Amino acid sequence: MMDKSLLLLCALLAAPPAFACGMTSKLTPLEQVAGGTTVDDASGELPAPVVVVTEIVRGIGSSHANCDDTGLLSMNVQWPRGKYKLRDVGFEFSVVSGGSVYPIFPQGPQQAPVDGRTSDFLFMWRDGPPAQQKAF
Repeated sequence: MMDKSLLLLCALLAAPPAFACGMTSKLTPLEQVAGGTTVDDASGELPAPVVVVTEIVRGIGSSHANCDDTGLLSMNVQWPRGKYKLRDVGFEFSVVSGGSVYPIFPQGPQQAPVDGRTSDFLFMWRDGPPAQQKAF
């Protein structure tokens, strides 16, 4: 029995990691509430948030198992005081000038964990090692 356990342990240690990067962005799609207000219905009542890009990190290697090939884009959204609460709105992100070869932004309005009047959005993409990366 001991020999079989030792053999299994050796096989597991020698096998290349086949699992994916375990990082998560903690973003969730905005759930539309029946009878809720949309941007079109708000008719100028929605104030503009302050959005700050806090960090851009490019991939450093080719291993997806330990997230070395993952690019990161962090943004902080500060919501002004007003009629609507940050937990009640979602944000849609897109590339508005040029293009992107990477699928960075999810489709539709998103929400991130809320801390008072701020939310930190983390976007991830498979970036690859520096030699294989493309410009934004």
